[in-house]
Amino acid sequence: MQKKQGPKNQIVSFVSLGCFKNTVDSEVLAGMLKQRGMDIVSEYENPDWLIINTCGFIRDAKEESIGEILSALEKKEKGEIKKLVVFGCLIQRYRQELKRTFKNVDILWGVNDMEELADAVAQGRQAEYADKNLFLYNDQHPRLSFTTPGSTFIKISEGCNMTCSFCSIPMIRGPYRSRPIASILKEAEHLKKQGIEELNLISQNSTYFGKDRGRRSQLPDLLKEISGIGFRWLRVLYLMPEEISTEILDAFSKPSVLPYFDLPFQHVSARILKKMGRGGSYKKNLLLVQQIRKLFPKAVLRCTFIVGFPGEEEADFSQLLDFSKESAIERIGVFGFSAEENTPSCKLPLQKKPQTIVIRKDRLLDISDQNLQKYNQGLIGQTMEFLPLAPWANGSTIGRISSQAPEVDGHCQVKTEFAERFKMYPIEISGSEKEMLLGAKK
Repeated sequence: MQKKQGPKNQIVSFVSLGCFKNTVDSEVLAGMLKQRGMDIVSEYENPDWLIINTCGFIRDAKEESIGEILSALEKKEKGEIKKLVVFGCLIQRYRQELKRTFKNVDILWGVNDMEELADAVAQGRQAEYADKNLFLYNDQHPRLSFTTPGSTFIKISEGCNMTCSFCSIPMIRGPYRSRPIASILKEAEHLKKQGIEELNLISQNSTYFGKDRGRRSQLPDLLKEISGIGFRWLRVLYLMPEEISTEILDAFSKPSVLPYFDLPFQHVSARILKKMGRGGSYKKNLLLVQQIRKLFPKAVLRCTFIVGFPGEEEADFSQLLDFSKESAIERIGVFGFSAEENTPSCKLPLQKKPQTIVIRKDRLLDISDQNLQKYNQGLIGQTMEFLPLAPWANGSTIGRISSQAPEVDGHCQVKTEFAERFKMYPIEISGSEKEMLLGAKK
């Protein structure tokens, strides 16, 4: 007698857009669905459900998210996917408008009530987003990995209490709320047992960690505790420069904590920074850079700037160019100002023409390229730790060194294949081609 087979598990695919904070959200939702008996597969493998995690931060990100939704709706119409979920920042921000626009999306969901979303998908039903409970995952939530083996992220907080005039994050993600240190440590210990070599701590404002619970930042306490777990690389992302204290800087001397400083200065003109709702100035920001370099001679800085902010005159922009040259920041990210609805800067007078923003962006990126080339040249002949990620052309391997954060800082190509990927090896840097470093195994 033939044995009767049980019902086949529902298959789910994910597309995660935007920052690595979104990636963590997608991993947590995937873990919830797996716990509920669903099978998670790679993108577009004829899934029963396709889930798109959107970004709604600036215009380019919103356009990318909408393009992905339209593409998915075409696949649904062709029968390549059965049901479509769209969630995340874009929906949190524009749910009512998108509900009218994308009537064939089965579920539109924001960034909260994630357990309810997982229940609806697992039960194969439509659901209405209530937006009742602010969500922040913890070590008890199941989580799958969407990042390359050997490297991952922990989100240490959610939301933001800053009042930057250009930013929509507080209205999307809500007030700042930190995870308990004990919860973060449990998650980190679990990841270490899985073989993670590089742990990236991420937050909208990591310097503010714990200040929602008290008067001082608890980032130094977190780094002291987590540095004892034994990761090879421990990286902290998004440090608001106005809030960096001596205690926070001292914490970067703990074992395994990389002297990698991610500082979103956004500008250096005091006049423009005031309009942005930010602190700092040319002098203050330069003093911070100099202080970091004095304490950590091998420090690498990644700084982001916004060009074309309303009222930014040529003199203001010239300060930005001069600062970038004088500070010799190794990695500069440049954003053209995006006028975001319901933010104070959207209504400011003297909005810049798009062509002016493009020109200024290109001019600052030229200095960025010069700084990076000089930094890369200084690495030639040095022995560095190398994290292999994947095979590359002609028997070589692609990976990263410690001064290259995932996805934003380029890669390193080594002329050999490694028997064991995702474990670190010493290499010697031999050259560079733009953002690609070149090296040989020692």
